[in-house]
Amino acid sequence: MADLANFDESSPEDDLDSRLLGEGHPAGLPIFHVPIGAHLRNRKKVNSPSQLLTLQELVNFKASHGRWHIAKDLVGLVRRGHGGEGDESYGDKLRRERGKGKLESSTYGLATIDGREVVLYAMNWDFFAGSLGVVSGEKFQAAADLAIGRKLPFVSVYASSGVRQHENFAGLTQMTRMVEAIRLYKDKVDLPHFAVLLGNVWGGVSASAVPNADLVLATSGTNFGFAGPNVIEAFEGISVPTGSQSAEANLLDRNIDVVLADVNELVSYLGAVLNSTTRPDKHHLLTAETTMLIRNVTASDQRRSFDFGPVGIYGPSFDDMKGATPVPAAAPRQAHVSSDADALVEQYQDLMTDANRVDLEFIVRYAFTEATAVYNFVQEAEVKRYPAIVGAFAKIGAQPFVIVGTQPSYQRFGDTVIKRPSNPGPEDFAFMERMLEMGERLHLPALFVTDTLGAKPTLESERRGQSRAIARSILRGIDYSEPVISLVAGALGSGGGLATTPMADHVIMLEKAMAYVAEPRSAASILYKTPNPTREQVQTTLATMRSTAKDQLDLGLIDEVIAEDLNPFVTVERLNASIMRSYVELAQLSERKLRARRQERIRGLRAFEIIQD
Repeated sequence: MADLANFDESSPEDDLDSRLLGEGHPAGLPIFHVPIGAHLRNRKKVNSPSQLLTLQELVNFKASHGRWHIAKDLVGLVRRGHGGEGDESYGDKLRRERGKGKLESSTYGLATIDGREVVLYAMNWDFFAGSLGVVSGEKFQAAADLAIGRKLPFVSVYASSGVRQHENFAGLTQMTRMVEAIRLYKDKVDLPHFAVLLGNVWGGVSASAVPNADLVLATSGTNFGFAGPNVIEAFEGISVPTGSQSAEANLLDRNIDVVLADVNELVSYLGAVLNSTTRPDKHHLLTAETTMLIRNVTASDQRRSFDFGPVGIYGPSFDDMKGATPVPAAAPRQAHVSSDADALVEQYQDLMTDANRVDLEFIVRYAFTEATAVYNFVQEAEVKRYPAIVGAFAKIGAQPFVIVGTQPSYQRFGDTVIKRPSNPGPEDFAFMERMLEMGERLHLPALFVTDTLGAKPTLESERRGQSRAIARSILRGIDYSEPVISLVAGALGSGGGLATTPMADHVIMLEKAMAYVAEPRSAASILYKTPNPTREQVQTTLATMRSTAKDQLDLGLIDEVIAEDLNPFVTVERLNASIMRSYVELAQLSERKLRARRQERIRGLRAFEIIQD
């Protein structure tokens, strides 16, 4: 591990331990914030009609019912002319558009993505700025019905200015029709529904169909929001900052799941997700006789390496960044341990900063035979920043899993790299809920991975419902209908850590992982009633709170401890074997027996002996 004394010249080197015991960020390391402008410099404006044509060609789209249009204007909205212009009715405007060969703002039909037949619905900005009206609602409902009847994945592509003003409330109610069509599709079909944002997506569509999709994808250059910048400026009386409603900004706020470079990358990504979430049938595909499906032959001293490249937003591919410079995780530092208490402090520090430890992304890449990430990461000058909670779909052999959990970020200091702990907020837990909703519909077993000192402790997070988000996540994990495997890969801190660690079917901890009711400094501040506990108070708290993986196993709170190797590839091989073994055992149970077993396990989470005087 790196010598962190150089990171804070104002602190003496021999006081390193005390500086590392804190709120998840070692003293001297700056809290980083992403300047969105840096990621918009090379952003190109999307010509959505042209890109839609390219997309339709790539997927061999065949339209259905392309001639539907409004027969009669029943509302009668008139736009009064001025400056010599005549009045214009809705019928006048429709006739003018039809004279150009344009009938409506949407189309639907069958398409093919990576050899898989899908239903494709698309809105086109080239007609009434892609506005949502009765015909668009009708076609969306017909597209969903087709996907239900044919039992096919459903892909919806949006470019829309909002609900069409000329149809007034009738147009507005199409939001309800679209939501109901998605609800019915999800109720009837165990396959994904994707929302694709291509250009500008505003108003009604942004607040109905889009958020109800399983995954929300966008191409770079897209803008997205409910109220457009003019509406916001009129209401607030201030200018909307450039780029604040870009797809990239929405990605960072977790309103969009994945941003892709263009429609070519989009089609490839859709194919990858479909392949990663699909199995030949609904039967479980692993057995006790299944042989290990990965093998990473590496040197005994093999360590992780990290790519740091130009500033930008990257992913969701696991491929290396172009122009990136690989930086290896530092070799282990020489431990100076004089007592068991000091050893625990060293162990805790390593959980916070050691970049060679395995994390969710590393596990997904190397403990599974194939995988598709459901996140982008942000590259700053020296920081590789991940969302606090990430997700992926991955397979062992032909058996797909949904994987969710906390993901550290990484910072480069010269020729070494340190880990930056994850602190999830309400929007991160909401993302996890959506991933689990999709995984449950697709009948996928779930793997949860935890490495966090706790949820983001800010007033803003509190205002946005942090407590509710944690409570809902705990419920979502233990109520999941398929087998649940939980892995504590690093620190499990407080309720935020428990939210990504369902105490459900099988709970694993890596050998050097730790679990806390509160991270040690916070716990000491509570016990000693001081905001600034001493190093000795923190050390005593850590030494006596029984936080190690072995402690949790001895207390009967977890099921398994996996030995860690200095070579992280060996550790993930052991994880692969454990995941296969526990999944095979759980997959033999019916849903009723699985739930009964889970309920009994949860009711028994007490460790302490209870007596009645």
